[in-house]
Amino acid sequence: MKKEIKSASQRRLSIISGQVRGIQDMVEQEKYCVDIITQIEAVREALSGVGDLILQNHLETHVTEQINNGEEKKAVTEILKIFKLAQK
Repeated sequence: MKKEIKSASQRRLSIISGQVRGIQDMVEQEKYCVDIITQIEAVREALSGVGDLILQNHLETHVTEQINNGEEKKAVTEILKIFKLAQK
């Protein structure tokens, strides 16, 4: 994994972890449901950002390597798999 992507991902995941703990506290304290849902959506967006970083890393490293090694079919299969997962 590229060093800068790993670092950014770890930093974002640490923030997300704190957000999730905050949501747990909100539920425990029976905060207003709309406020809890708002925080849940913020976590989803943040996780999506981490997913984007991991995808970037995969494309820039593994897929590029596969194409350079003549494994285009494998690279395309992986890209399609990720695309299908993203549509769910």
